[in-house]
Amino acid sequence: MARYIAVHPVAFTEEQLKPLAREPLPEGDWEAPVREALLEIFERYAIPYETLYEVRRFDPAVGEMEAVPVEEKIPQPV
Repeated sequence: MARYIAVHPVAFTEEQLKPLAREPLPEGDWEAPVREALLEIFERYAIPYETLYEVRRFDPAVGEMEAVPVEEKIPQPV
């Protein structure tokens, strides 16, 4: 499953995040979101971000990384 870390220029409080979590998600498969869907959410709700990284998780039971790394940064649209 793809996993992402977004770098935001501001800190979010729990109170700010709770209403966002209740908003409807774009249609699609949210078990394995795609980068474009995350960017769509950031734009739809005016959530500032600096970049978005796909990350890998090491599974010690299997001894392998979970996903293929993506080295590119995605700049915030101007």
